[in-house]
Amino acid sequence: MTRLAEPSFPAESLISPPLSPPCPFFEDCGACQFQHVAPDAYQTWKETSVRDVMDHNGIVPDVWLPPVWIGAGTRRRVAISALRDGEQGLILGFHRYHEHTIAPVDSCLLLTPVLDKIYKKLPDVLPPLLPKGVQVDILLQEADGGAVDCVISGLAERDDAKLGAKQTSLVAALAEACDIRRVSFKETDHSQPVTQIALDKMTKTSGALKVEISAGAFLQPSAEGEDALSAAVMAALGKVSKKDAVLDLFSGCGTFAGRVLEKCAVHAVEGDFGMANSLKNAAKGHTRFTAEARDLFKEPMSVREMRSYKAVIFDPPRAGAKEQCQKLAKSDVPLVIGVSCNPATFARDAKLLRDGGYRLQSLQIFDQFLYTSHVEMVGVFSK
Repeated sequence: MTRLAEPSFPAESLISPPLSPPCPFFEDCGACQFQHVAPDAYQTWKETSVRDVMDHNGIVPDVWLPPVWIGAGTRRRVAISALRDGEQGLILGFHRYHEHTIAPVDSCLLLTPVLDKIYKKLPDVLPPLLPKGVQVDILLQEADGGAVDCVISGLAERDDAKLGAKQTSLVAALAEACDIRRVSFKETDHSQPVTQIALDKMTKTSGALKVEISAGAFLQPSAEGEDALSAAVMAALGKVSKKDAVLDLFSGCGTFAGRVLEKCAVHAVEGDFGMANSLKNAAKGHTRFTAEARDLFKEPMSVREMRSYKAVIFDPPRAGAKEQCQKLAKSDVPLVIGVSCNPATFARDAKLLRDGGYRLQSLQIFDQFLYTSHVEMVGVFSK
């Protein structure tokens, strides 16, 4: 069996002598691991770790394109943990490394100014909404125009008339004080968000698509990272003409589909019902854009379904796109563009494509998860 190596932490030689971390909470907070590493050493390690995973799996691109590095102050999507403690009041921050306990953090240098401002206001308005001793997770993310979406996991909507009215009042106070456009609750991480208050529609514009997004819909963690990834995808599609059609798999809210639509026809496929439904609604205003909801792990696009497309883009979650790549490997689609957030599963999927006759023309690293081991890639395959 092919070994799928994961990136490891940097060797001792990369962290000596250590730098003074720019964040005062670095030693306690587990969100960042490498603030004490010199920038050149950090970038060298991150690039080397990805190359090592590819080498272990025999994946050799014709060209390694220059990596793209995204700086601090750009994170527009963040998951925060909060606990109302009887003795300490509100504990707000991020999990300690490999722990479920919360490291208290006053501010985060990674966040956009909009999210950092909200983060600093939460201790003043959040406690009345939280039961004592119940840890919740708070997702904040920016959409069009800096509008902020908020999903709180671990809270339930109160049915009791009196308590329900009080809860609604507290949610409204939170939204007003923090300038949040929409607040939703999730009882568990796996349940669907239930919107408590929405002051207006939440939209995300990508190229020619303006999509009304559902609560907690996935967006790239930074606008700068999204633009860089999209530019790489569009560069790979350089020879695709307006008479051609492109298939966008694991399409999310149309990050790539909207930009490709400016060039040619697109069919987007997404497994999350909320995001897929948003894409279907957006498709009503475009004659060259269609969308469908489909679980590509259980029902990947078949060779027959893909035969009319000039190119296929796939951007799966960390689990990769094994089932879909098994089908792609047997197809005659001339161009395949793989976007990945996991070097190990990308290497596995790339091997499937390679064994099916595809050549990996180029591979490029994108780092929009500063100070962490996470990394993204764009690989361009041709047949």
